[in-house]
Amino acid sequence: MEQKFIRNFAVIAHIDHGKTTLTDRLLELTGTLSPRELSERMLDSNPIEQERGITIKLAPVTMRYVYQGQEYQLNLIDTPGHIDFNYEVERSLAACEGAILLVDATKGVQAQTLTNLRLAQKQGLKVIPIINKVDAAAAEVERTALDLLSLFPDEKDFLGISAKTGLRVEQVLTKVIEEIPPPQGQDRPLRALVFNSFFHPHLGTIAFIRVVDGQVVPNIKLALAQSKHEFVPKQLGVFNPRLTVVDRLDTGQVGYLATGFKTIADLKVGDTVVWAQDISETPPLPGYREIKPHVYQDIFPQDASQYSDLVTAMDKLKLNDAALKVGPANSAMLGHGLRVGFLGLLHADIIRERLEREFNLDVVGTSPSVEYQLSMANGSEIKISQASEFPDPSLIKEVREPIALVTVVTPVQFLGLIIQSLEDHRGRTVDTQYLASAVKLSYRVPLVEVITDLHDAIKSLSSGFATLDYELVGFEPVNVVKLTVQLNRQDIPALANLVVKDRALVRAKALAAHLKRTIPRHQFEVPIQVLEGGQIVARETVKSFRKDVTAKLYGGDVTRRMKLLEKQKRGKRRMKAFGNVEIPPEAFLPPTEF
Repeated sequence: MEQKFIRNFAVIAHIDHGKTTLTDRLLELTGTLSPRELSERMLDSNPIEQERGITIKLAPVTMRYVYQGQEYQLNLIDTPGHIDFNYEVERSLAACEGAILLVDATKGVQAQTLTNLRLAQKQGLKVIPIINKVDAAAAEVERTALDLLSLFPDEKDFLGISAKTGLRVEQVLTKVIEEIPPPQGQDRPLRALVFNSFFHPHLGTIAFIRVVDGQVVPNIKLALAQSKHEFVPKQLGVFNPRLTVVDRLDTGQVGYLATGFKTIADLKVGDTVVWAQDISETPPLPGYREIKPHVYQDIFPQDASQYSDLVTAMDKLKLNDAALKVGPANSAMLGHGLRVGFLGLLHADIIRERLEREFNLDVVGTSPSVEYQLSMANGSEIKISQASEFPDPSLIKEVREPIALVTVVTPVQFLGLIIQSLEDHRGRTVDTQYLASAVKLSYRVPLVEVITDLHDAIKSLSSGFATLDYELVGFEPVNVVKLTVQLNRQDIPALANLVVKDRALVRAKALAAHLKRTIPRHQFEVPIQVLEGGQIVARETVKSFRKDVTAKLYGGDVTRRMKLLEKQKRGKRRMKAFGNVEIPPEAFLPPTEF
C-alpha cells in the first residue's frame, strides 16, 4: 500500500462522549468485522471497560475502505479519555497525522475535550471536530457548535452524527480521507514508534508500532534506541482488530511486533525500534519519557495469610501494565502489604477492582499520597511518598510538592462557587476563558488537594455539570508538617499524614473525629490522639462498653455498690493496658472533611 493511500488517525474526546461507539460503527461500515463477529464496545476487551463504559487501554485497528474507486488503509487508534492515561494518548497521537475530536451534543465541550485537543495541536495534527449524539432528546447542537466555534474559528460547518444509530457516520470516513494528510516517511533507515504494549503468554511482549521510516521484515535483528535491547521479531502483523500476521510492515503503517521479551518492563512506551546494525547512527524519535506514578497507596490483604496471593496477583497485573510501580510495605496493624504507585485515582480504582474480581482478594487501601521532593541540610536530595518516611524537620532545608494544572469547564451559574472551592484548595488562577455557554478555568493546584476531594467538591457544587481535568506541571516549595496518630497511646504509622502547616489544626481535628466514627467500641476506653511534632493538637475518645455490675444488688450499704464499681474500673484499666485496638479498613480512608 502506497503512503498516499494510508491514513493514520485517533479518536479523542472527554470520557463517555462516544469514542468506542463510533469505532464500532466504523468497523461495521468498513466491513472489517462481519455482523456476526461484531459486538457492542468491540475494542474494549476488559469486562470493567464494558461495564463502566470507559476505555482503559488504547486499541488500534486496521480498516480498508474503498473511496471513489480507490482502496485506502485506515489505521484507527481508540484512545482512553481519562487524564490518568494521558501519556498513552500522547504517544498514540504521535503515531497519527490526524484526530477526530468527538463532542457530546448533550454535554458540550468539557475539560478533557480541551486537554486532548491541546495534546493533538501540540503534536501538529489535523483535528476534525465532530458533534455526536445529535439524535438524543437532550441534544443542544447549536450550543455545542458555538462552543466549538470558539476553539475552531476557521471552521465553517461542524458535522453532526449519531454513532449509536450510524447517522452520517459514513461522512466521517470521507472527512478522514479528504482532510487528514497521508504519512510522509522515508525508505530508510528504519524508525518505528512503540506506542503501546502487552504481554502474550506464547509470544512474549507484543509491541504496538507505527513505522515512521523504512520497513519491518521478518528475521532481521532489531533494537530499541533508548533501552538498547536487541531482538529478532518472532511475528509481525496488523490489528483486524485481532492479531493478523503479515509478511512485512511498510512505511506509514501501524502494526505489531512479537519481541519475545519475558517482561513488559523491557519495552518502554515511546521507545524507537531501529535496525540493530544502525543503532548508533539512527536518531530516536522525539518525545520519549519514562512513565512515573503520580499517586501512591499502600495495599494490604484483609486476610494476612493472602499476602503471597497479593504479590502473585500484582506480578500478573504488571505483565500488562508497565505504569505500575510496586514495592513492599509493612504495618504493625495491617501486617505485610505492597506500596503501589499509580498514574491517578482512576488507575488505582481499576487495579483494586481487578484484584477483587479476577483474583478473589479482599484488600484494604490506605489514604492516597503523592511524592514530595526534599532538600536536606547536608546538601542531599531525597524523595518520599509516605508520612512514615518523613525525616526529622531539623534536617530538612526545603520541601517541594507536586503541582497540577487544573482545567475546569463549568456553566456560568456555578462560577462563583467553583472559584471559591479552587481557592480553598490552595489554587492560584492562571487563565479564564469564556466559551459560548460555559467558562473554562485554569488553576495551579497542589496535586495532593486534587487527589483527596477536589473532584468530588467540584461535582457537588455544580450538581454534576462541571468537569475537571489536570496534568502535572512541576514542583513548588511548601511548608508541611507530619501528623502522627496514637490509639490507646500506641503509634499507628499507617494513619500518619503530611499536611500544610497552616491547616494542620483543622486537619488534625478532622482526622480525630473521623477515627472516632470508624473505630468500633471496645470493652475498654480508646483514646485517640493526633500529634504534631510530639505535641497533642487533637483528641477524641471512643467510649467503652459498660456492663451494669450493680444490677444484682437489691439493697444493703452503699459501700457494696462502690466496691463493685471499683473492681470494674481495675479490670478496665488492666484490659486497656494489654488490649489490642481493632481498626476497620474505613479508618485508613481520608476523612470526608478533608
